[in-house]
Amino acid sequence: MFKRSPKVLAHVAALNAGNLVTPEYILHSAGDHIDLHHRFCPHRMYPLSEIGRNIQNVVCKYHGYEWDINGKPLNNNKKLKCGEADIGKSGLILKDLVEPSHHWVDDLVKEKELTYSHCTQGSSSGSWLWMMEIQADLLHVRTGDDVIHPELSSLENLEQVNMDSGDGWIIQTCSTGWWLFIYPYTFVEWSKGCLSINYTVPKDVNNEFGFTWATQFYYDPNTSQSCRAEFEKLEDVFHEDVTAIEAQKGPYFPLKNSQNRLEDHCVHFGNWYQENLIK
Repeated sequence: MFKRSPKVLAHVAALNAGNLVTPEYILHSAGDHIDLHHRFCPHRMYPLSEIGRNIQNVVCKYHGYEWDINGKPLNNNKKLKCGEADIGKSGLILKDLVEPSHHWVDDLVKEKELTYSHCTQGSSSGSWLWMMEIQADLLHVRTGDDVIHPELSSLENLEQVNMDSGDGWIIQTCSTGWWLFIYPYTFVEWSKGCLSINYTVPKDVNNEFGFTWATQFYYDPNTSQSCRAEFEKLEDVFHEDVTAIEAQKGPYFPLKNSQNRLEDHCVHFGNWYQENLIK
């Protein structure tokens, strides 16, 4: 659907306990870069492991083919490596993305002790393009009795949220940290000692309806349980977004003009969509 689709696959801390299974790849640390291994067996396309797990050797349950942690085949001749990804200054594992010079990179550089905690997953029949736009939309975070995010809207003063953007990304900095959207698939949230990476996977990249997602959580060991619990409420917010986009009628269309500065990032995403859409 798009000419370019940069991705954030994980934070390098997730590989401290072995290879990490993501929706598309198994990530393997190879020193100054990350080797990408097939998550689906190259023999008959059976999934090799569950998303979010740290693993060592890989064994396909379907026919018993096995590879070691480096991707070397042990009882077959099938190649597991299928590409490479970069490790950014931030510690994020990047595919087809060059980090900008920006405070969101600097904030993550300071997070020296992050450890991988867990991964949550979900699926939706809604439009993943509407889902991506709602991540850019601050106007829908309103106070009131009948709103999409009743708790979040009561916590944040939207007039004090700083909005910035770059080539293919937007960031919204609030009182506790920031929300970063890297077009078109990745949503990253950070507050001190806490990081989440939400990775959206269309069921068909040429059809906007139907997608799955996986959200990885990372914490500094000194982060309190109460802070972790508060941070993980973003999962509830994400489910509220899913409910909202499933109620929207019809396919996605770009917003050309904002009615409020809180919609400016919707226009930014819409422009990127039009510029990168394969006609």
